[in-house]
Amino acid sequence: MTTQSHQIHPVAPRRTYLIGRARPNAIVGKNRETGEIALIIVGAFLGMMSGLLVPALTLRIVSLVGFPMLALAAVYVPYRGRTFYKWFEINRSFKRTLRRGTTYRSGAMEAGTRAADGREIEVGPPPGIGRISWLAAPFGPDEIAVLLHADRRTVTAAIEIEGPGVGLRDSEDQEALVDRFGTLLKHVANGDGFVTRLQMLARTLPADPDAHAKDVAQRGDTHAPGWLRDSYDQLQSMVSTSSEQHRAYLVACMHYTRELAAEAHTIARATHDRKGRRLDKDAGLAVVMARELTDICARLAEADIRVRQPLGQGRLASLVHSMYDPDHPIDHIQAMTKRNAWPAELDAMEPTYLQAKTRESATRAPWCHATAWVKEWPMTPVGVNFLAPLLVHTPDVIRTVAVTMDLEPTEIAIERMLTEKTNDEADASRAAKMNRTVDPRDIAAHGRLDQRGEDLASGAAGVNLVGYITVSSRSPEALARDKRTIRASAGKSYLKLEWCDREHHRAFVNTLPFATGIRR
Repeated sequence: MTTQSHQIHPVAPRRTYLIGRARPNAIVGKNRETGEIALIIVGAFLGMMSGLLVPALTLRIVSLVGFPMLALAAVYVPYRGRTFYKWFEINRSFKRTLRRGTTYRSGAMEAGTRAADGREIEVGPPPGIGRISWLAAPFGPDEIAVLLHADRRTVTAAIEIEGPGVGLRDSEDQEALVDRFGTLLKHVANGDGFVTRLQMLARTLPADPDAHAKDVAQRGDTHAPGWLRDSYDQLQSMVSTSSEQHRAYLVACMHYTRELAAEAHTIARATHDRKGRRLDKDAGLAVVMARELTDICARLAEADIRVRQPLGQGRLASLVHSMYDPDHPIDHIQAMTKRNAWPAELDAMEPTYLQAKTRESATRAPWCHATAWVKEWPMTPVGVNFLAPLLVHTPDVIRTVAVTMDLEPTEIAIERMLTEKTNDEADASRAAKMNRTVDPRDIAAHGRLDQRGEDLASGAAGVNLVGYITVSSRSPEALARDKRTIRASAGKSYLKLEWCDREHHRAFVNTLPFATGIRR
């Protein structure tokens, strides 16, 4: 008796992702910033000149050795989680901020409105925001707010999106969705459009845990059998009392260039408003941004990401306002204008957190905000859903997770990859000639570089990314507790965080829908 042989199909391994350690490259040297290399050169120069000009032998030796050692210590010796070089600019900026005043008070209440045309008098934003001009452009049947950042020379606009629920799908569907999103990034980076940066915002806020019970008590059938009501009450008691709402946003950013200015000027001359007047150049920029976002929305639909709504001036102002005051509902857009987006009071005197208060706050106590940046991304292979502990599995913590992606065309990314590979091979050859022990971390970095080269050769776009997390609490004690919780959740996601002490008023801006926080 024979049995039919069944062919066993091998299970395809799940795809993993590896971001690796940030490796800054200076003009001279590797893994060092240009300013650090310059400081070392200045220290060596001062030591050499002291050896030539100082007449006393003892003082000459001390100066000859001391200046280079001080420069090396400022760059390499750890100090409070960073180095002396890193802390110098932070402390200098913080002291300058203290001298100028760390408090901000909005003048929206006293600003008034022009009687001639009904326009509101604009109010300046808090420190760290910079100069902003608010514009509006038609976006399908709705309207979208377009912001011009004069200090950063960028143009931004935001839409609210709804993800496909990656955690509820199997591994094959998850990888397919990620590939589609990669196609979106490739299209934006290599296309002829002007969008050069994308930002993803994940906002987590508490919701009423008894909302369902109240709805059942209000609309439930009072004539239902008693055993059915008892069974449903028992089921409700078994459900967790923690409830949250998750909102996701995508921010598109265009850098102001000559080509963008020429395109905006051409569109402004060819387009007229509802009254038949020609648009100005700024309005032309808003029209260009609306056109770019329309193309991105079509690509989002292909990636199974639904666009809920564009953020007009009222919705964008309400979103920014709720980030300063989480008690403010995001969907409460009545009387929300661009000057009402900012908090009534803001204080950056405390080095470990930022305080903000609005006029609609239920209590006199301000909200406390602390922002951390992702110092290290996963150094080991992770799956598609590696951020789930931070985004979903951390209840009762008000937080905003922002990931900003600076996009590069494939050709430029390949050139950078080849440069890094040449430098790595030269370092390996030099180490082999000097009989040095090979660092296993360098071997892993070479493997990641080869994998990145294969992805770029297949048409992928280059992406430089940075991440920020803002935690909000009612008191400094609760904020310290939530910071520990977020740090633990970030560890489960294989992330290392560093809190932006003494610069929280600037770091907080990086979690607003402005696509900031990354150097270009």
